[in-house]
This record gives sequence, C-alpha cells and structure tokens, in this order.
Amino acid sequence: MKNIRDILNDKEIERLIDWDLHPFDAVTRYLEWGTNWSRGLSHAKSCNEESAYFKINATASPARLMLVRQSHSNYELVSEVEAPQDLIDASVSHFACKNRACGITEDLRTWLKTEAAKSV
Repeated sequence: MKNIRDILNDKEIERLIDWDLHPFDAVTRYLEWGTNWSRGLSHAKSCNEESAYFKINATASPARLMLVRQSHSNYELVSEVEAPQDLIDASVSHFACKNRACGITEDLRTWLKTEAAKSV
C-alpha cells in the first residue's frame, strides 16, 4: 500500500491519471469501445490509449482503494492507495457497491487531489 504522493513519483502514472473516470466508464471506454461513438460516450480513440483511475474493492474487509491502469488490451493494478477509511467506506455506501469496481465520491477525490498537491 502506497500513499498518493509516492505513487505520483512515477511521472508516467501521474500523466495517465483520469481523476473523474468511474470504473464502469472505464469498461465502456476500453472494452466496449466499438459502438460508444454512436451513443455519444467517451471512448478509446485507438488501441494504444490508456488511463489510470481509482476504484474501490468493496469485497475486501475493510474495503480498499486501488489505482489501476487500463487500456484496450491490458489491466494492471498499480497499487493499493492509502486513504482515510471513513472516506473509502462513504464511497462504498454512496454507490451502494458490493463488488470490486466501486467508484469514488467527490470527497475522496478531493482528499486525493489535496494529498497529491502536497508532493509538488
């Protein structure tokens, strides 16, 4: 498990982070991208496009925040991310999530961005 500042020392990962990408939208963008343009959805423009985004594994006890890297052909767990458990739990509750692909709330996103800014 790493804190967000340590993770952002990897400039490649820092460049890839999409702070607003929900895990369900990542599936749509990278795994179902063939027809998304017709529905006006954000989609991968090429097989080389990739992003890093946050999700919560609500099947773990306690729930865990993860940073993953996703492309059309690859899915990689970058790291578990240290964050206040109450913010993680609030995200799980907000999305009524019981799986490994919970989104994060605006409060958790704000906390992550604030912590990330401390590394600058």
